[in-house]
Amino acid sequence: GAIGGTNWNFIDSQEVWEHPDIEGLIRQKIARGKDIGMKTIFIQRLSIMPCSVRLSVAPVRTLTKYQEQFEGKESSAIHAAVRKGDLLVGEGSGVIGVKLGSKNRTALAVVRGMMKSILVDALLRCDGASLNFEGVALWNHLSNKEQLTTYLGAHYLASLISNVPALLGSLAAFGNPVGLIRDLGDGMSDFVNEPMKGFKKSIQEMDPSFVMSGVARGTGSLARHTLGGVADSAAMLTETAAKNMAVLTLDRKYAQRRDRVMRLKNNRTRADFVGGFESGLLKLVHGILEGVTGVVSKPIRGAERNGVEGFAKGVGKGLLGLLVKPVIGATDAITDTLIGVKESVDGMNPQHDIETLQTQVRPRRALYGVDRAIRNYRLDDATAATIQARSRLGGEEYLSHVDMTQNVALMSVRKLLIFSGNGEEVLLLPYKMITKVETHEGADRYSVKIYLKEPKPDGTDYEEVMCPNLEIADLLQKELSNVLS
Repeated sequence: GAIGGTNWNFIDSQEVWEHPDIEGLIRQKIARGKDIGMKTIFIQRLSIMPCSVRLSVAPVRTLTKYQEQFEGKESSAIHAAVRKGDLLVGEGSGVIGVKLGSKNRTALAVVRGMMKSILVDALLRCDGASLNFEGVALWNHLSNKEQLTTYLGAHYLASLISNVPALLGSLAAFGNPVGLIRDLGDGMSDFVNEPMKGFKKSIQEMDPSFVMSGVARGTGSLARHTLGGVADSAAMLTETAAKNMAVLTLDRKYAQRRDRVMRLKNNRTRADFVGGFESGLLKLVHGILEGVTGVVSKPIRGAERNGVEGFAKGVGKGLLGLLVKPVIGATDAITDTLIGVKESVDGMNPQHDIETLQTQVRPRRALYGVDRAIRNYRLDDATAATIQARSRLGGEEYLSHVDMTQNVALMSVRKLLIFSGNGEEVLLLPYKMITKVETHEGADRYSVKIYLKEPKPDGTDYEEVMCPNLEIADLLQKELSNVLS
């Protein structure tokens, strides 16, 4: 017979092929680990606990030319694109791309770019968005690697989609309505629960004063949460409005100066209504002065750069600033006053200080030098590195610092930056401009002279840093010498 038994026998060729042992080949491959994807994983118990993520995104800052260098080409281009609105929607590698090196040349492009910048800034800023992800529990589960990965990915993607309303509700552009509702809910809860607690204690102690005390606590909590929540939401709305109006001024240096001003709510000490009103008044005066001086300075600066055309553009920018900058100052004044109201209300809460201490987190560990070396944790270095990251040296590796009582000297891997006690930048020097550093002692005065490779416009060839005593002067000189060597 041509076909029979376990073999295929072709009469014409007289060749014989045996049946392949498919089952044996599969077992062999699995045993050798050549086909890991076919392995079945038995999960006796897998538990991933639910988690909650608190998300806050700070507003995008206007970068100085130094920060642009430190951030790198792509990062600085993204910041610049948000500032100018120089974006591509639906093109490039993602939903929003960046046109590197291009400029808004036409009036229509400028208006379109500003609107895009305002929109992007609104979508990138949120405050205290609570994202909740459900847990995973698998018992006696059979699966392989691909199936398990797909299941977990789909689970967390569904959880993320369910958090979209909370994320949108926490946007600062909308005044963080979710946070406002949360504050109102806390206040209403205390308004109901505190009198009930007082009533129960009054029955136990046979003393009606506990009821009155509970009513007072509940009413006070409702008033605090309502006033504080409304003030906080209104402050976010006015802050967003002021930031968007700053885009309309088309004045990059003004935006930079405004970004460098320390916001009242970021001060180390707690603000109050008086402090908020004072800060707001100063910003109002600053906005009016910026608008008035811009009418004169912008045309002059434009004429120096581009002649008649630059003069015409400067006149336009000056008049625009005259209209917009005082309004920005007034809006900033309202923002700081509202922040002061919220902080004053929070200060009336006896639990506020305890909650602040419980949620306080130490500054992030400092990483030293180009190699980002890890050393034993030091609070002063961690604090200095945090300050450096928020300054014009942001993006550079931290190296060292010297606390000079009134001032602070920060040393990165490339530059020296000295801050005054009120947070102003006193001196910024690249190390490549420094030749040597010497300590000088005079009559009741101590200083460190930093000699420069090229003289300054006034003819001097050094910068002098005053120190409170000889010990600090020697320490600063020693640290700078080590850096230069």
